[in-house]
Amino acid sequence: MVWSRDGHRWDWLRLAHVCRRWRDVISISPHRLDLWILCKSGVPIERVLSSWSSVPLIVRFKASLESKSLPDNIAAALRHWDRICEIDLAVTRPSAGSIVEVIHEPNQALKTIRITVENATGPPILIHNSFLGGSAPHLREIKLDGIAFPFPAVQQLLSSTNSLVELHLSDIPNDVYFSPDDLISTLSTLVYLKSLTVGFHSPASRPPPPSSITHRPPTKRTTTLPSLTHLDFHCAGDYLEEFVAQIDLPSLSKVTIKLFNQILFEIPQFCRFILRLKALGSPTWIFVMHSAESVSVMFVQEGKPSNENCCFRTSCRRLDWQLSFATQITSQLSPFILSSVHSLSIETKKAHSSEMEMEMPSRGEEDVEVDSAQWLELFQPFRHLTQVHVWEKRLVPGIVQALVTEEGEVNMAAPGVLPELSLLHLSGYRKSPSVAKAAEEFVAARRLAGRTVRLIG
Repeated sequence: MVWSRDGHRWDWLRLAHVCRRWRDVISISPHRLDLWILCKSGVPIERVLSSWSSVPLIVRFKASLESKSLPDNIAAALRHWDRICEIDLAVTRPSAGSIVEVIHEPNQALKTIRITVENATGPPILIHNSFLGGSAPHLREIKLDGIAFPFPAVQQLLSSTNSLVELHLSDIPNDVYFSPDDLISTLSTLVYLKSLTVGFHSPASRPPPPSSITHRPPTKRTTTLPSLTHLDFHCAGDYLEEFVAQIDLPSLSKVTIKLFNQILFEIPQFCRFILRLKALGSPTWIFVMHSAESVSVMFVQEGKPSNENCCFRTSCRRLDWQLSFATQITSQLSPFILSSVHSLSIETKKAHSSEMEMEMPSRGEEDVEVDSAQWLELFQPFRHLTQVHVWEKRLVPGIVQALVTEEGEVNMAAPGVLPELSLLHLSGYRKSPSVAKAAEEFVAARRLAGRTVRLIG
């Protein structure tokens, strides 16, 4: 058992046994003294809960993958639901039942609720009851991952939580789909909201067909969230477009967008939206990071903190699809924010050590060759790029071949791609004599055209 004040260990229970007066002070003023009882796995709790009935509870637990039920002490703490001021649980699907039974009950003391269903198979857990009784005036953070309520229940709760700072709703199932209009209307009163995460379970999350609903003209109003600094969306492209067309986020400094994989997509509204974001500024460096399962395109401005950037991501295994996604992102944003970009980095997405063996796929049907034209399409929007860094050795031969092919087909005095290139970093290119020869031919051709390119690797 740990008793905490401001997250640090403080054995106030020992002070309570010094004398009756001190015990009475602690019993009468636990909120003013900011006292908590922290309940976590493996620590007996029932006796302390009964002895200190006025002290708020913090409940934290992370289940193992084999967990079928909650530990007895966690279950006991949940029975005192109205005393819990913070709940942070990562549970398995079989052990989530006890939580489902209580989180529809009112709780006026709650400030933070984080519930994650880890490694869930099948659709998210759908709860048809109300969420926290529809009222939680002191709530500052909501995180529900793998647990979903019908959106009217969420709307009712958020209308009572004007002090909310963080809202995280992910793995939202199709059954509780809500439109961008409904989401923006619900957010409009959350003037202190700093972080918003919305993630749908599948691309099938969309409204009913038009024939089954009453047609409503599109709204023209714009909602401003003055405090929002972090936006994280996992959705289809059309959902993102409708959302950003109606929202103004003057303080936004970090944007993470994960789009469901589709062959072609257009994001003109987002392009206009990002142009208004003064905090993100003009990016100077772009990172294209790919793995066995996904690809990311990140825009970064030099001098800005590492947590201030704009990142697009999608899940797909084929390298040509990953490259197509990156090309569509950069080409659509090109007229708006790419004029200041001077560096492009292509690399493998970093993984935890336990995932390294799975990070890059072996050659097979999903690891198809990418023709030169695709690489050239990726490079085409970068008219002022001076540096290219290719950290993924497996991609170097294809990129070199594309550059050599392009250089041989255009006027040497006016290169068609990367006209201002001065530094080309090709990781490990010297290990292949044919690749090294081709890279040096490219550099020599540029030199003849009066453009010096430094080749390193």
